[in-house]
Amino acid sequence: MTAVRTQVRGDLLSCYTAAVAVLMETRGLSHRAVLGGQLFLAVRREGTRCEVVHQHTPLTGDGDTFALPLVRRGAADAEEAGRAVAAAARRDGAVIVTGCAGRLPWLAGAAPAPHWFAVTCRAGELEIDDVFTWSDDQGDFGPYRAPVRARDLGPFAACPLPPEPAHRARERLALGSGDAGPAHRLDLPYQWLEPAPAAGPGAGSGAGVLSRMLGTTAAAPSLPRPGWLTGGAATAALADLLEEAGRTPEVLAVQSDLWVAARGRALFREVLRDEATALLGPAAAGLGDWLEEQVLPRWTGVVRAVRYNALRVRRGHPPQRGMARELRRLGALEDELPERLRNVLAPAAPDRGHPTSGR
Repeated sequence: MTAVRTQVRGDLLSCYTAAVAVLMETRGLSHRAVLGGQLFLAVRREGTRCEVVHQHTPLTGDGDTFALPLVRRGAADAEEAGRAVAAAARRDGAVIVTGCAGRLPWLAGAAPAPHWFAVTCRAGELEIDDVFTWSDDQGDFGPYRAPVRARDLGPFAACPLPPEPAHRARERLALGSGDAGPAHRLDLPYQWLEPAPAAGPGAGSGAGVLSRMLGTTAAAPSLPRPGWLTGGAATAALADLLEEAGRTPEVLAVQSDLWVAARGRALFREVLRDEATALLGPAAAGLGDWLEEQVLPRWTGVVRAVRYNALRVRRGHPPQRGMARELRRLGALEDELPERLRNVLAPAAPDRGHPTSGR
């Protein structure tokens, strides 16, 4: 299977979406249209943590805008898993291995956590294509691309149940509200995701997919389920959680969800300046400028503050105040962004008081 592929920037994605993006490109579906064309944040409070969804349209597709049906497969032993993953990659061009960072040699030193990566097949040769990059107090990681033999793939697909509820929730919600099947089965400890049988090309033109994704972002997307909050209400719920960091430091585990949100807005900015500008004209670039000037610095500041305070707590110091305040300030901008996008998509509509350039 061959397709024109756009480079996947792992510094603008999570490990989950980076692996899905590689699979999308292999199947001729623009990951920048799907992932970069939707901006969303839905939150549901669960005690001392929040569950977070970053996509208004599941990454498995909605059956109309695009389709990427995925099924979770498993094997009882590493040898069987290696053979099956290799066969799926050769058949479909790519497969997503749902492994664990603590068991992958190219991530030596990383803390144990679920980690997805793609295995691709080009010209008959298998390759690990792990484009995700990140830095934490354990070091700098990724990207990693290297040839791999089928017999060496199996152990990388081991996916033990993570003990932290936050890790389990993130992996469960990684595809949005799409469900590829239960993870971490004891009888099938080696697992991966592959396209469903007879799954065809992901979609039509990238411009058509991007136009629909932007339209849904500008509208009021439906909530994943009752009890979820979006926009400014979602950031307010996250701020409420952070205000409890002095009493319950475990709430700072939300830092991973915050930097995924920040990365998503950076990718959205890139797509506005490139593909959306070609599609909609300079007003899209103006919205990208507003994002860069007003929104991205605040998200970056929140992520840095939460990461710093998480380190303080691990070293026995109380967290500093201010994290929640900055996140609440972001709420108004999160609510303003869809309105500005509506002006870009429908420039002839009556102005609602916000210039599309953001200046």
